[in-house]
Amino acid sequence: MRKPRPELDRLNAVFEAMPFDVTQPVSKGRSRLNRFADLYKGPADVTVAATTLGNCSAERLTANDNGPVILYLHGGGYVTGSPTSHRHLTSLLAREVGGVVYALDYRKAPESPYPAAVEDALTAWRELAARYPAQRCAIAGDSAGGGLAFTTLVQARGASLALPACIVALSPWVNLGTDNPSYDRLQRTDKLLSRAAIDYYVSKYVPGRNVREPGISPLFADLSGLPPTLIQVGDHESFFGDACAMHEALIAAGVDTELSVWKEMFHVWHLHWPALAEGRVALEQAAKFISACSST
Repeated sequence: MRKPRPELDRLNAVFEAMPFDVTQPVSKGRSRLNRFADLYKGPADVTVAATTLGNCSAERLTANDNGPVILYLHGGGYVTGSPTSHRHLTSLLAREVGGVVYALDYRKAPESPYPAAVEDALTAWRELAARYPAQRCAIAGDSAGGGLAFTTLVQARGASLALPACIVALSPWVNLGTDNPSYDRLQRTDKLLSRAAIDYYVSKYVPGRNVREPGISPLFADLSGLPPTLIQVGDHESFFGDACAMHEALIAAGVDTELSVWKEMFHVWHLHWPALAEGRVALEQAAKFISACSST
């Protein structure tokens, strides 16, 4: 018999009571995700400052100027999300790694569909790699931002740019198709993701395009030459199967990759770290991975 997990059970009850509305306007989805800034606060000892990176506005979250440097790409289906919605996550990551996080406000769909986000992330990485030694840096992201991290570095490799010390992908969205059996097998356990929700975001980000294009779904890209990678995924989320497939694809490409599976966790549980112990521990694990890979 399953033992009660009060923190997790409370959150799952909230998710079940607020199913995804496929008719919602984009503005409502963006406003809803940005409420994380009011719901959860980050560590008070991390400095948050507005800045620019590449062609985009960004936030610079600083715990230690001399530590590792992370380019963070937020999730939100390429439609919602912002440095504001993820500030409590990125500030904790900055503190745990003892360094600096740049949270990029890349362009979003439907106003700026694919490849705008990829262009912005690549330009940001180009500038960051010019400011800091690449081996001091990491690239990280959650959900769409996790997929974008892979796509950005595939593009960077193709442009002969220096690559960072590592990649950290939290519940990454690496296949914009919904053909993986996890969508069916885990539909009862996943309170946040569904084929209908995925179709909502895909229709705005890549309308009318083949979602198996490597620049859209990095699961189908040439992954050779990418740096050491940590993938964290919950075994109750519909992305579980694609995350496992990405891990296998990275191994086949000769990449040093680690897959960390979290029991009963939902999609990007890290966002709820102030209310969920597993979120805090997962971010601590991610920070340790980055620290071990980077040279400062």
